Amino acid sequence: MEAMGAMMGGPPKKQLYPQLMELPAMTPEARSRIDADARDRINTGNAALVQAYDDYHRAMTNNDIAAMSAAVTRQRAALAELESGTAGLRALAEGEAPRQIGLTWFRDQMNLAPAGMSPEGPVGPFGLSWFHFISMTAVALFALAMAAMAARRHRRSIALVNRLTSAPAAALRPVGQPVPAPPPAPWRTAELTSPPPIAPLKSSTWSGAMHVTAIHRETPHVKTFRLVAPEGARIPFTFVPGQFLTFSATVDGKTIRRSYSIASPPTRTSYVEITVKREDDGEFSRYLHDTVSVGDALQVRGPSGAFTFDGGNADSIVLIAGGVGITPMMCVIRYLTDMTWPGEIFLVCAVRNTEEFIFREELEYLQRRWPKLHVAAAVAARSEGTAWMGLEGQLSKDAVVHAVPGIERRRIHLCGPPPMMDAIRRVLAELGVPPDQIKTEAFGPAMGLVPPPRPSPPPPPPASVTQLLQRVEADTVPPSGLPEGEAGPATATLLFARSGKAAPLPPDKTVLEVAEAIGVPIDYSCRVGTCGICKTKLLAGQVTMEVQDALTDEDKASGTILACQARSLGNVTVDA
Repeated sequence: MEAMGAMMGGPPKKQLYPQLMELPAMTPEARSRIDADARDRINTGNAALVQAYDDYHRAMTNNDIAAMSAAVTRQRAALAELESGTAGLRALAEGEAPRQIGLTWFRDQMNLAPAGMSPEGPVGPFGLSWFHFISMTAVALFALAMAAMAARRHRRSIALVNRLTSAPAAALRPVGQPVPAPPPAPWRTAELTSPPPIAPLKSSTWSGAMHVTAIHRETPHVKTFRLVAPEGARIPFTFVPGQFLTFSATVDGKTIRRSYSIASPPTRTSYVEITVKREDDGEFSRYLHDTVSVGDALQVRGPSGAFTFDGGNADSIVLIAGGVGITPMMCVIRYLTDMTWPGEIFLVCAVRNTEEFIFREELEYLQRRWPKLHVAAAVAARSEGTAWMGLEGQLSKDAVVHAVPGIERRRIHLCGPPPMMDAIRRVLAELGVPPDQIKTEAFGPAMGLVPPPRPSPPPPPPASVTQLLQRVEADTVPPSGLPEGEAGPATATLLFARSGKAAPLPPDKTVLEVAEAIGVPIDYSCRVGTCGICKTKLLAGQVTMEVQDALTDEDKASGTILACQARSLGNVTVDA
């Protein structure tokens, strides 16, 4: 303040602080001079503060920023002048030097008692109050207890290490005998064998109507149809990833059926989705793409199929798909990622062009999110105007080896057009993959057309199974309902035990075709041997089947056949 006064042109005032150091031993004349000086400082500071306040408001009205800043500086100087005068009057009033005033303020703030007395009672040890002494003692005891616990834990750790590293057994082992390897820890054993098992899923067969609530276009020729129960609640059945549904509809007066794999996972129970490619020669796919719209009802039956994988009995899975054969694979991938399955998932797919790559965006998203999902795709040709950094051309042996390391040790699911599947089977055989590690499902043509009724003679009187068998043995089976010339020369007879009918079985006809010709009801769907809807019990005779993917080991052991594939050169009896 004195320096500021000198800068403003006035003589520097005598400082108050050195004069106050003589308190309390100060003469009355000195106290009067200090009192007058302090009050003069208060009056000067107050006047300067008022003037600076007025200057600030005037500068603010004129929007003069520089003047506003100068006024604020003068306000601070005036306030300091006021504080110094006030402090001098207080020192005179209390009769203590500034140092003693500061010490008293500090003791008040820190809750410390003056020397020789305590506001809370007698002073404890070391000049502290009893409250402070007890608090500090408790803290010290707690610190000692924690240190003791740490020391004890350290001694126990050292003792454990010494026991583990001691070698009494080594002294008893004969010289030269190798040290036996310690048994693996339980968690390590589980890691090396297989991931924790997932509870197996079960399917429940159902039939009825479901409503289409959404239709999404995946590619120019592929759509996804979302179906819900009529009441809008949970879907009325359960299924396993990889199973399919069978749809039926009447188109142009004809009943057609078609099976489509379920694309949505079992974890999403409020709806079920199928992804369908429009085929020019597929009556049902054209019906779905061209006729069905949101709000329509579809007749559904299922689920069916053994081309399933729910994460059990394997620590990794290889999914190889061609074209729209990716739909059951997508169901598996969605389910395994929803369940946070710990195993490796490999998807290897072949597509015609980048424009026809179904689920491409979703697969790219899932691959970023799940490091254990590996996707490799080969396109036959890159569509104009699209970018592609993957494989181009056919799915070769080298591409499969590069995409799936150690493929000969892994479980494989293969789905796609028959020519593509045949080529991949040969590749897998060359790579040493055991056939029992491969499960297949072919996506054949859109068949399932029920033939129109054919004229047939009046049905003969019902005969017992024994009579029919006697007729077969005597080669006296009555003529069948097959039109003349269609069946060809028959060297065998097909007997339907439950229906009480028999007919010639030409070598180029299947059991299903003969059953349709004479009106024996055998249910069916795909007609290519993959859905299993036409499973029939073989009671007598032998048949050959070109495709029997839908038959399980239990089916084969019990004599179950696929009517759509079964052919024979000898007499056959089936339960239909």
